[in-house]
Amino acid sequence: MLKLDFYFKIKDFILKHSIFWGCCLALLVLIVLINLLMDTANKKIVLAQNDMIILAENIRKQYTKKPDYWGLSTQSVIQNGIAPKSMLRAGKLFSPVAKEILVGTDEDGNMVMPGTRSFYIIYKGLSKRNCIDMASHPMSEQNKLGLLSVTIANEENNVVFQWGGSNPLPIQKEKASKICQHKNIILWNFE
Repeated sequence: MLKLDFYFKIKDFILKHSIFWGCCLALLVLIVLINLLMDTANKKIVLAQNDMIILAENIRKQYTKKPDYWGLSTQSVIQNGIAPKSMLRAGKLFSPVAKEILVGTDEDGNMVMPGTRSFYIIYKGLSKRNCIDMASHPMSEQNKLGLLSVTIANEENNVVFQWGGSNPLPIQKEKASKICQHKNIILWNFE
């Protein structure tokens, strides 16, 4: 009898407070979903950064015995097998966060000309969120050594970040959020 009374008390309590329990359950589900989405977005940024770093290292290795980066372009990267396989799709370079990736001397990915001792890896078509996260994602000390500058460009802005000065590297998330807009390009300049 005691067990039956306890059961009915619990049942009455739950029924009387069903709205409260429903809201608690909905809130718990929402928190779990938000965490899953943020974790997925962060994994994409980490993957995109890692691919870019591998690409930059592979380019440097390919041109180690040459005086400059003459002839470097998106096509030469693809043809010479320099790009990580995860970036290749249908004869172009892609990432989980950018619509297109180019390699070259400017934002259009034009071929690097003789005497040029640096190159760009260009991430095009970044959303505001991906632009902020990609630009402000921390890089390892080893990868910072070869990085000359990072440029965030869109219809309203074209801001160059360098080591020191008014727009210093590394880029802070707050600064990136003020610059990044709806459709962005990030140019990573490596030596």
